[in-house]
Amino acid sequence: MRAAIYGRFSTDKQSDSSIEDQARNCVRYAERFQLEIVSRFEDKAISGASKARPGYQEMLAAAERREFDVLLVDDLSRLSRDEIEVKQTIRRFIFRRLRIVGVSDGYDSSIKGEKIQSTMRGLMNELYLDDLREKTHRGLTGKALNGYSAGGRTYGYKRRPIENLTRLDVEGRPLVEAVARAINEDEARWVRQIFEWFAGGHSPRWIANELNRMGVPSARGSTWAANAVYGDVTQGNGFLNNQLYIGRYIWNRSMWTKDPDTGKRRRSDRPESEWIIKDMPDLRIVPQELWDAVQARQAEIRKKSGALREALNNPNSRSHSGKYLFSGLLKCGGCGANFTMCSTHSYGCATNLNRGESACANGLRVPRRVVEERLLEAIKGELFSEEAVDLFVKETTALLKQRQADNVPDTEAARRGLNQAEREVANIMAAIKAGIITPSTKVELERAEADRRRFEELLTTEAPTPEKLANYLPKAKVRYRSLLDSLRETLSRDIAEARECLKTLLGVIRMIPQPEGYLAAELQQSFEGMLKVLGGEGLKVRMVAGTRSDSNLFDLNGQVLKARMVAGAGFEPTTFRL
Repeated sequence: MRAAIYGRFSTDKQSDSSIEDQARNCVRYAERFQLEIVSRFEDKAISGASKARPGYQEMLAAAERREFDVLLVDDLSRLSRDEIEVKQTIRRFIFRRLRIVGVSDGYDSSIKGEKIQSTMRGLMNELYLDDLREKTHRGLTGKALNGYSAGGRTYGYKRRPIENLTRLDVEGRPLVEAVARAINEDEARWVRQIFEWFAGGHSPRWIANELNRMGVPSARGSTWAANAVYGDVTQGNGFLNNQLYIGRYIWNRSMWTKDPDTGKRRRSDRPESEWIIKDMPDLRIVPQELWDAVQARQAEIRKKSGALREALNNPNSRSHSGKYLFSGLLKCGGCGANFTMCSTHSYGCATNLNRGESACANGLRVPRRVVEERLLEAIKGELFSEEAVDLFVKETTALLKQRQADNVPDTEAARRGLNQAEREVANIMAAIKAGIITPSTKVELERAEADRRRFEELLTTEAPTPEKLANYLPKAKVRYRSLLDSLRETLSRDIAEARECLKTLLGVIRMIPQPEGYLAAELQQSFEGMLKVLGGEGLKVRMVAGTRSDSNLFDLNGQVLKARMVAGAGFEPTTFRL
């Protein structure tokens, strides 16, 4: 049998030897049971709580392609620390007649009672993470109470390791027990300069642009952004709100939790009673008078802009960027950043707006009204003209006929597969009636029944004939034209719906600055999007013998259409002056 090995360790404090130790255990197991190792997957310094691991995802893809029969892991926790993810992976493997073995903890997905074992080990792994999280936070709390760094780097300071000269690490060097901060004078002078500029009346955008123009490295080594300068006074972030600059260290203001639906981490505020606050006057960079002047100007700005902020936060207001038709569709032709609303009336490059012309020289602005009217007119009257749609239908019809001819399903192979699956089911049922029951009987029966359903579905699903496909497109053309005609009505009723339609049809619109001083919008029809709008979800294509694919028509043919049609009249990118 073919075997694959998956290994993982969690933090950068472990070494490659951890992976090698896991692999060595798996190799010994494979030799003992005469398994042929055909592939090896690994993830280094990545938490098992995340499934976004390159090696893990590569292993799952190889399992889906059935490139091995048995997956060997040192123990089940290497697979994942998430109980639900472990269960789901085991289900995928059992469905594909694949086996998972934990060589150190004795787990085997093919034996009776594996569900109890996997559930218990999954629960233990999650409890381990909870315990590790609690201990880590407790340790960081102790560091913060002593004034040491509890994570993250603050611009203006350098790190000073606190070493224990009587204890050594694995490399034989003095063990680093904590990290203290010390003022970095090369950066501290820029911190004071930022405060002085703001107190003197300059905006955060002007400050970011000036720093970029002068070539001052940012905290992360890239360009400066206006929002990094201004920050959020309620969250205490941003240069102008960081109280460490006046020697007041605040830790534990917020916490990060993972959304169970999206998997994304979200920030939430902790109650002030849980904050750790420590006065550290030796870390002061900004004089108190300068700090007070900056805070006073921020308060004045918040007061004057209160009405505007209220309008922006009003869900019924069209000031929300999400309420505009082309929000998220426009990209700067200079740097590739989003074109966003830079005022209540105009679009502009976000990089130029927030980081200045040193980061992106495209400082041209265009009224939102002009963008919407001109692009809608171009989409309806020029880009998707009658000639272009006719060409699209003609080329698509020819290609679909060709693809349909190439992918006629081998029904005889499907019948043979169905007969084999039915014989397996009958043999297993006969063995059960005769009292011959092994630990893997139930698994084998489920797999055989799944194969039988798959082949039955393949034989009973009617594949669209070339004639049906050819007759479908002219009707879809009417639907497409009707969609464009109703676009303005959709806009007045539901901007989000209209925006999604345009995103499907066009993808990204590049806003290219011209030497003459105006912006040109480059539009390119999305062939996959056109097929999606035309074909909807009802048009499917069945593929090769013994297997079945329900890929949507546009997924199956999009690249072929693009390669053949891009040279045709009406299908090159089209540019419109704004």
